[in-house]
Amino acid sequence: MFLPGLEPEKTKAVVDDMRYDPIHLSPDTRLRKNRKHLAEIGRPTDSIKFIAGILVIVDETDEKAQAKYEEYLAQSDLEGVATLFGGWTNNDLSKFDDDEDFSFTAVGGIQSLISSWSKTVPNSNGLKWTKRRVLQELALGGAHPRAIGSPSTVADILQRWVDVADVDGFNFSYAVSPGTFEDMIEYLFPELRRRGVIWDDYEVNGGSARENYFQDGLGSRLREGHPGREYTWN
Repeated sequence: MFLPGLEPEKTKAVVDDMRYDPIHLSPDTRLRKNRKHLAEIGRPTDSIKFIAGILVIVDETDEKAQAKYEEYLAQSDLEGVATLFGGWTNNDLSKFDDDEDFSFTAVGGIQSLISSWSKTVPNSNGLKWTKRRVLQELALGGAHPRAIGSPSTVADILQRWVDVADVDGFNFSYAVSPGTFEDMIEYLFPELRRRGVIWDDYEVNGGSARENYFQDGLGSRLREGHPGREYTWN
């Protein structure tokens, strides 16, 4: 299950809401009363893997990574981003001035993003949330959170998502391709290997994602409890 969310604390609420019977959750965590939770339908709580989207910009040092981030921002096409945002939210941003402060403007789809960005975007405190800045933040990685910095800084951010949000892995977006992924391989992966949280081989070489996620020796077919099992052709 691919998860939205800019903050691990809020993403955790989604994970908990899916995994556990809602009667055992606090009122703040109960998101949708009509949702069929894993516990309610008798499936193991680890039978779905939760994957958080995130953009990684990494370099040798925090300073170099931040400079790379600023360079990418300078090259982004903000008009194209505004068009994409309009498709997402049905809001036409062209009718707003570039320097209009959106922090105090009731524009649907923007207020919650600004609230989250203010806590997670580098160098965010005290800066004005103008239309141009909102588009710049959307330009790299869309509405995904970002991990920007040295290998150790980025690894700490990813680990916090695992610890706090209880996610099982990440769907990495990119600023440039293949450059974003090449940087991760060069700078980030050695640090993750040093920490013992990434590896080079698979449990089942050439196997399916299901086999390598669960590593239970049951092959690539659906497990007991999965609703798709009732349609198996024996």
